[in-house]
Amino acid sequence: MRTRFLLTGLLLGAVPAAQAQHQHQMATMSHAPRAGLPMGPTAAPGSPVAAFQHGMDSVMLVMDEGMRRMDGASPTDLDASFAAMMVPHHQGAVDMARLQLLYGKDPALRRLAQSIIAEQQVEIQQMQAWLRQHPVASPTH
Repeated sequence: MRTRFLLTGLLLGAVPAAQAQHQHQMATMSHAPRAGLPMGPTAAPGSPVAAFQHGMDSVMLVMDEGMRRMDGASPTDLDASFAAMMVPHHQGAVDMARLQLLYGKDPALRRLAQSIIAEQQVEIQQMQAWLRQHPVASPTH
């Protein structure tokens, strides 16, 4: 029982820190290259590295925009907000995994990417079904 309370406390304490870190990353994302991946002159145009980097950057932009938009879910409906933000988040993971399959070579990471695609597509469908069953209430004035 004590372990559950400690774990819950750790998880709840991690949420604000994760939110702050995400906001910082979003604020600096367009100004700094991703760590560990060559940028500019070191990534030859048309090279697999440049294509991978461009793909990852595109996925991040689409995912972040989808999470901000929340497909019309009311920010006061926590369940709908969670589901609406997780759909583009999971789709981003699926798209990143597809890039891994296109460009990655490591067999273990390729298997992981295949697993991510399969599992997160099922979860996307579950969240979309939930959102359809719980339509956003139109505001009354």
